[in-house]
Amino acid sequence: MIKIAIDTGGTFTDYTAVGMFQNSEHKTVFVKNLTDHNHLAQGMIAGLKKLADAWHTDLETLLSETEQIIHGTTLALNALLEKKGAVTALFTTEGFRDALEIRRSQLENQWDLRAETPDVLVPRRLRLGIAQRMDYKGDILKVLDEQAVRNACLKCKAYGVQSIAVCYLFSFLNPEHEKRTAEIIREELPGVFVALSSDVAPKIREYERTSTTVLNAYLTPVLQDYLRTVKKELAQYGWGKPIHMMMNSGGLSDTDAMSSFAVKTLFSGPAGGACGNEAIGKMTEKPYTVLADMGGTSFDVHVADSKNQLIPQSKIAGYPLSIPTIDITSIGAGGGSIARLDESGRLLVGPDSAGSVPGPACYGLGGTEPTVTDALVVLGLIDEDSFLGGQMGLNKKLAEKVIHDKVAAPLDISVAEGANIIYRIATEMMADAVRLVTIQKGNDPRKFSLIGAGGAFPLFAANMMDALHMKEVLFPVTGPVFCAWGMLGATRRCDFTRSFFMEKGQWDPAKINVVITDMKKEGKAELGRLGVPENEQNFRLTLEMRYIGQHHEIAIPWQGTFTSEGRDALEIAFNRTHESIYEYVETDKEWEIINIHLACLEREKENTRFPFPENDILLANRTVAGNPFGQTGEISVPVYHAGDLTGNGTKSINGPALINFDYTTVLIPAGFAGKSVKNGVLSITKEGAEA
Repeated sequence: MIKIAIDTGGTFTDYTAVGMFQNSEHKTVFVKNLTDHNHLAQGMIAGLKKLADAWHTDLETLLSETEQIIHGTTLALNALLEKKGAVTALFTTEGFRDALEIRRSQLENQWDLRAETPDVLVPRRLRLGIAQRMDYKGDILKVLDEQAVRNACLKCKAYGVQSIAVCYLFSFLNPEHEKRTAEIIREELPGVFVALSSDVAPKIREYERTSTTVLNAYLTPVLQDYLRTVKKELAQYGWGKPIHMMMNSGGLSDTDAMSSFAVKTLFSGPAGGACGNEAIGKMTEKPYTVLADMGGTSFDVHVADSKNQLIPQSKIAGYPLSIPTIDITSIGAGGGSIARLDESGRLLVGPDSAGSVPGPACYGLGGTEPTVTDALVVLGLIDEDSFLGGQMGLNKKLAEKVIHDKVAAPLDISVAEGANIIYRIATEMMADAVRLVTIQKGNDPRKFSLIGAGGAFPLFAANMMDALHMKEVLFPVTGPVFCAWGMLGATRRCDFTRSFFMEKGQWDPAKINVVITDMKKEGKAELGRLGVPENEQNFRLTLEMRYIGQHHEIAIPWQGTFTSEGRDALEIAFNRTHESIYEYVETDKEWEIINIHLACLEREKENTRFPFPENDILLANRTVAGNPFGQTGEISVPVYHAGDLTGNGTKSINGPALINFDYTTVLIPAGFAGKSVKNGVLSITKEGAEA
């Protein structure tokens, strides 16, 4: 049987498949196509048909032989960035309707008084206060005014509200009022989506919890419509099984669950890459890896220290997201990132992107702005005739024209110089993003291996590795579809978080164990619903703790239940973790537990390695700009095929050289060498450096 993974990105959609078709030989296949933003579901079907062609069959037959479809999508993220979510209202405790506007009275840059804050997703007229109140223990101080809820529903109806977020004070301790409010809304406004903070983010901190709930309400109707269409389209070809969705946590759920929690899919594509990062580290026995994934729209960075770690809170487009998420850093530096001059004449790259349509000027689809891809074509690093696996021809003259008109002429330089400056700026931007997740967080990049992924990054990776003094860069053959490949190794998962306050002096192990037992019961039920047998269910417990008086807590992994003696062991674990993060510890200071997080997941599975193709040929020589190769002027470099690396390290390719993979090209500068470290993984190191 076959397993298929689909990653819909801002510019391209990637498809990977692995398995045995009709009892024949085991195969590994991947393809790419441009993302059709106007018809996402139909675009996915078109890509699946290409995948079926690669298996030499039709889509209906392929799906009949398929046991699992996994899907990651940027739909919710794009809806947020483009502000194309549902018309949303907020029901909140009377007197607290402006929490979204007040935020925490902080600016991203405290010295920039003109810094813009993200738009409030719910206008003030639809932020409606409801008379009710819980205290800090979850006890009812004021009963819910049900008539106020009904009156608010009438107002929502008048404004054409499509979705409602409900967030009452201390509802994470007692959700009774929120649940009753949802019942009333469904009576008064059938068809309107309802998001409860006690379901979405049952944690302390009112602003962050409200923000997360509003994001979910704003985005879920958009995702619901899309998933409904996808299921309908696939059903026409005989697919009636669940579709598994990639989540921010790096685990899988299904469309039924995600139809209520779009906020859990915001990082679903990059989360697949994080799973792939961990898998490549295991395959190559590299415990410290940094994934750098440059696609058409963005550049994503993820650090793996043997295991992927979740962070309890993150930000997306300036909005707090208070749910467990893999720590991924993204910047606007993709192949479609637009190069432009500011008022002072500085050349900037990104964050705006040309997307898939019109795309870079060289696509010939109407793009009029110079992009990173246009610069790569002008430099000769991308073959005009073999782009996207030969499916799409590029127009070098159009790339030269936009770089001349928008960059070279205003700066009084040649087109080649303009393209080279764009290349260098993009390289440094990506290097800064890697510094952000290594050096600025206390990690020495010299001990990390760089994983090069995405269609564009292999042309930058070796130079960036050198700038950061990293030991090597690894290129898996599945690099151009890396997030989709990573999804193939993901397992089904659900996460539960409960705010739970206990200071050191109030230690009560029985009370903690009761909460953990209840959470585990919920987790077993959800994993069972997802089809995970009980003997394949695993549970990982984390306590979020802090010194009393601190603003933020840290995650402390824990195994088993708690006993009266467990307090001392927990204190030791907390102090050690605090010291490893912040380089200091305060053993004389009291600590407290803030939240309990339980990850419920299917037993880990090993991902399938895709081998190099069986070609062993030198394709040709190509004239290229020498700067990216560490040389001057134009130079002639040999262009190899990935199949020339077959043989697990017996063949070494010295720079300057290019190696053509399916859907990407790897650049090897002068003084560097590339060789296979595993069948399907290329390693590039600098001569004289230790790998």
